[in-house]
Amino acid sequence: MNFVCDPATPSVIPAAMQPHTKRFRIIATLCALCTSAWLLLQWLPVERSWLAERLALTELATRDLIHSGTVKYAPDPRLVFVGIDQTSYADIIAPEEAAMNPTLAELTNSFPWSRAVWAAAIERLGHAGAKVIMLDIIFASPGRGDDQLRAALTRYENQVVVGANFTGGKQAGGEGTSVVYPTESVVPYQNPNTPWEDRRVGFINFFTGSEVADRDVDDVVRRAVFRVTGERGLPPGVALESIGSLGLRRLGATNQLPSDDQSHFFRYVAPPGDGFRPIPLYSIFLPSFWSNNFENGKFFEGKAVIIGPAANILHDDHATPFRRQMLGPEIHLNAMNAALRGEFLRETTALGEAGLILGLGLLAFVLALAVRSPVRRLMVAAGCAGLFVLICIGAMRFGNFMLLAVAPMLAFSSSTLTCFAYDFVLLRVEKNRTRRTLERYVSKDVVRELLDNPETYLNTLSGVRKPVTILFSDIRGFTTLTEGADASLLVKQLNEYFDDMVRIVFAQQGRLDKFIGDAVMADWGSIITAGVQEDARRAVATALEMRKYLARLNVNWKQRGITELSFGIGINHGDVIVGNLGSEQKMEVSVIGDAVNLASRLEGLTKEYKLDLLIGETLVPLVQDRFALRSVDSVQVKGKKKPVHVFTVVADREAGEQSPAWLLRYEEGVAHYRARQFNDGLAAFADCVRWQPEDYLSQLYLRRSQELVTNPPGADWDTVFVMKSK
Repeated sequence: MNFVCDPATPSVIPAAMQPHTKRFRIIATLCALCTSAWLLLQWLPVERSWLAERLALTELATRDLIHSGTVKYAPDPRLVFVGIDQTSYADIIAPEEAAMNPTLAELTNSFPWSRAVWAAAIERLGHAGAKVIMLDIIFASPGRGDDQLRAALTRYENQVVVGANFTGGKQAGGEGTSVVYPTESVVPYQNPNTPWEDRRVGFINFFTGSEVADRDVDDVVRRAVFRVTGERGLPPGVALESIGSLGLRRLGATNQLPSDDQSHFFRYVAPPGDGFRPIPLYSIFLPSFWSNNFENGKFFEGKAVIIGPAANILHDDHATPFRRQMLGPEIHLNAMNAALRGEFLRETTALGEAGLILGLGLLAFVLALAVRSPVRRLMVAAGCAGLFVLICIGAMRFGNFMLLAVAPMLAFSSSTLTCFAYDFVLLRVEKNRTRRTLERYVSKDVVRELLDNPETYLNTLSGVRKPVTILFSDIRGFTTLTEGADASLLVKQLNEYFDDMVRIVFAQQGRLDKFIGDAVMADWGSIITAGVQEDARRAVATALEMRKYLARLNVNWKQRGITELSFGIGINHGDVIVGNLGSEQKMEVSVIGDAVNLASRLEGLTKEYKLDLLIGETLVPLVQDRFALRSVDSVQVKGKKKPVHVFTVVADREAGEQSPAWLLRYEEGVAHYRARQFNDGLAAFADCVRWQPEDYLSQLYLRRSQELVTNPPGADWDTVFVMKSK
């Protein structure tokens, strides 16, 4: 194939650009193949192909993401959820309250309660003027309190709906499907042989998967069925409505109610627990709540009230587009809200799906011909993809229309990337593959220097002196932990720990120098630098992030029954030698020098002061404008004759954190202590201990001051703590 250099672009491109040339034909073929493949896969029945099923699942997940990201938080105020949020209210209802009300007394027992409770709830809410009271509860067999409940259902027959349940087989109506109706001892049927004719009975089921849509292949509730006719165990021609449908009729919203037997894709109001928050069942029976919170029942006047499970232990929760479980009654209210608000979602037709897939495939073909530079083409393609995503979100947010998203995007992106590979990518694959391979073994900064600047000092055995900030992090008690721990579990835990710690180092533009057993050594400024001050700030910010992520890891490990970990971190700054250290067989870029040794000593010193972070005095002028620091001590570490002042970090001002109120008093105490004003220091540290009883440093200085007041030191006393070990 002949190539020419196009003066308009810096890249080398094929000369054949006219229709019917080789490039035109190859690009057209690649785009046609990619687009046709996704079109075929979109129309292929999901049960015929694993790939078609994966595509359907991905489309559903994308819809759920768009759906959950465009909620409107507009619950209809006429819809109310009274939740059974406890299986017993014995710990909530006072004995004197239970003695005054038999219903409250019954609620202090364990669930299931006497059905007189539901009768009392109907009486309470019906008398208050509720338009409809829906019981999302199955009364399949006789039980205690049936007489009272039956009487309430008779008295408020125009305001009450109770639940029936489709069971057996698959709820879509497979073999063995039947309907469980409320028992006659509860519902006074006019004709017990035709319970479906009673307008107080509605089904409570949510139908999912292929039973409601051909390409719904999971168990997420996205669609509502308001009416079932002649299937799922019903006689031919017989219809049964959902409790939500009957509730809407009683609410006077018949015109907004779908009149067909189809499933209706509806918009949720809000994530689980945020839209229709349950009112605890017991509260409607407490006189104080009834008068103060519910205005003596006026709150429920004219509203649709659903009573049902609001506790996970009752196992009435279902998967939703938010990838979180939602309570059954809450889903019923979301479906009713969609009907009342006109929030049913329309979907792309089969012809529309074909148009979207073919249209985006054609767009990729046009881009491949019109934009010759591969880099610019990718940028334009990314913009087109982003615009399509915004269109999908906007259609859902403002038009209640769910566009087909995944297959058209895949047709566009696969065609674009395939053409890009033909034009350009293969020229770079080998270098990128080499880079990725090297990065698994050495730092990314080192790889960059080796590949992009091969003539630098990294290819020699000589070194260079640089100002560098060094961080050492070490797990506390790890040697003891290894003695009795399961080896595979310990290695897995350690790898989880290293994953987060190293990721944080890289996120702060640091260089991972090495692992030393369970310890991490990192530095800023050895290979690349953002400036001495910024390097130091990033190192301290890394330590604070490590602290946060270790706390999160410990929560997760505790839940899994794994031993929690703690660590110590030492950070120091100074001039070090950066060089390529090792032998001809294996070399490693590392840093050596006194500043490195002191960083390691500071990490070990954290154990002495029961802290997880210490920094050297050379860091203070570099970071004190961003971080609130706390004086720790003057220390002579092992191997050094000159003492150093060490500090810890108590707040990140850039993150909006405030210094603790007692810090100023503590620093006054340290100043008095170092000035040999022990009585003043004693008073300051006593204040700190009173305010922070668990603070070890305040306790330490308080003990020291007390001893020095009792036994004043000689003239050679210099406040220095001598560290005897590493």
